[in-house]
Amino acid sequence: MGELGIALIAAGSALGGSALTGLFTVAAGRRQAAAARYAGDEQARAVINTVNRTLDEQRAARVEAARRQVYTQFLMAFNEALHLLQPRNPGSARRSGLEKANTLHGLVDLEGPEDVRVAASAMMHVLVDLADVCDRTSSYGRPEPEYEAGVGRCTAARRIFLTTTHAVLHGDA
Repeated sequence: MGELGIALIAAGSALGGSALTGLFTVAAGRRQAAAARYAGDEQARAVINTVNRTLDEQRAARVEAARRQVYTQFLMAFNEALHLLQPRNPGSARRSGLEKANTLHGLVDLEGPEDVRVAASAMMHVLVDLADVCDRTSSYGRPEPEYEAGVGRCTAARRIFLTTTHAVLHGDA
């Protein structure tokens, strides 16, 4: 075998080694690309999950703020109506207070949840009952025991509403 044969064997070995090294390099590159793609997908999922959690928290905060505002407005209207529901006040003033409380009661119905709706409805029920007592009571003289009992029921209903809304707004429910 001459120098030419040795050169051909050496060139063939070099080409074979280069081809084999190239195959290993391509395989390793593919594995690295797959790993990088997987890592990128996982990172994208993590970012999406974080964004979704943030949006959910913001949505919950908006719902809580809207509920808090509606509950507060209803409670203020209830207190105002209760103040106006006295036998000595004219019927128009008493009706005006009831109408405002009833309007805001509708907003409480929209905001919910069910426990708060029930408590607000109970408040409106005792308020209407008290208005009926006022309509039957003379504008002169001392309040009748039925009136005082109605005021007591309104106070109890308000206390239940406050307890219920507190539980909803502070996560106790």
